[in-house]
Amino acid sequence: MMIMETSSRRPPLEPVLPLINVVFLLLIFFMLAGQLAKRPTVSVETPVSQSANGQEARDKLMLILKPDGQWFAENADEPLDHTALVALLGDNPEESEVRLMADAGITMAALRERLETLQELGVEQVRLVTQSDPAAKSMEAPALTANSEAAQ
Repeated sequence: MMIMETSSRRPPLEPVLPLINVVFLLLIFFMLAGQLAKRPTVSVETPVSQSANGQEARDKLMLILKPDGQWFAENADEPLDHTALVALLGDNPEESEVRLMADAGITMAALRERLETLQELGVEQVRLVTQSDPAAKSMEAPALTANSEAAQ
């Protein structure tokens, strides 16, 4: 009679430590490489939009318009005068797309006046930056979005 030998050894477990190392390396990589959205230095209450037209083009020039009609650059604390606005738009303003973050409290007459100013300077495309309505049934996360073309 033949006696079979049974082994009490368990099958070797797959090494998990290399997988954990790779996951943490990827986490660190995406934390460092990811671009966080810059917040403007001037605070405005942007209007709420129920339907957004797409994601905000973060590489375009952003102008901030306060309720009193003052222009601000994205990273400036000081208001822009006419010459500073012209310098900010550059030599070919017709080729530049401007993102306008206007305060929700600005009157329509003041907004129209400022859009006409941009049009006189040669800007052909202005995108109004709004925030998504959290109450709207949308698949988008509440974030800043570019909603409409307004300079025409």
